[in-house]
Amino acid sequence: MYFVYVLGPAGSGKTSLTSTFSEWLKMQKLSVATVNLDPAVEWMPYTPDADIRDYIPTYDVMKKFNLGPKGALIASVDLFVDHIYKLRVEVEKQQPNYVLVDTPGQLEIFAFRPAGRLLIEQLSGDSRSVALFLIDSYFATKPSTMASVIMLALAAAFSHRLPQINVLTKIDMLTPELHGRILQWLEDPETFISDLSEEKLPRHYEELVYSTPEVFTSVLQDAVAVSSVTWEGMDRLYAAIQRVVAGGEDYLTEEYSEVY
Repeated sequence: MYFVYVLGPAGSGKTSLTSTFSEWLKMQKLSVATVNLDPAVEWMPYTPDADIRDYIPTYDVMKKFNLGPKGALIASVDLFVDHIYKLRVEVEKQQPNYVLVDTPGQLEIFAFRPAGRLLIEQLSGDSRSVALFLIDSYFATKPSTMASVIMLALAAAFSHRLPQINVLTKIDMLTPELHGRILQWLEDPETFISDLSEEKLPRHYEELVYSTPEVFTSVLQDAVAVSSVTWEGMDRLYAAIQRVVAGGEDYLTEEYSEVY
């Protein structure tokens, strides 16, 4: 059983990717369980197999503690630590190959607070886990904004401490020109550094870029581009996950070798 945590800034496409990728895995004859860890979400394109809202509804927390929406969301995630074992039991009963965990829309609440890492540790247990960090393709329209999100991806990795795959989402919304340029960045990250330098950044930022180019290239060279609308890149995403959790082996092949 492998756990896949879907992380990213608000609007990056976490819930959409969770929905699409779970359907893609099912089409490959693999069993999947979906877990929702966003206590404030009102609508989802899929029905989660385990849901934090069954235990800690954010609206109830708002009323009980007289909190605003964001404060209640933070409190809900913190309070849910005492219930995480219940979600683990729900998941184990289904015995899935993969568990896709859809995290809260506000990245900082889950990725940068102690409760986030604790939830990962208790939910995953001894199972192998990987994080997907989603980057909205909108941020790739300018190298400087892309650089900002890359730094955020690195910060998230330092916080949750899982192997992380960076995923560029919504590529169906890009113009052919932008699509081609971003694919070039992924294939040859040095072109990203070159494009970034052409933006004429303030001197102190230029020094940062030139002193640590490997920071940007390491994120880009392993990134996967996907679309939850056209399903483009789902096979590459699966392959990237397998390289992390199973050493590149297909799940069914690995399962077969363990039995025999």
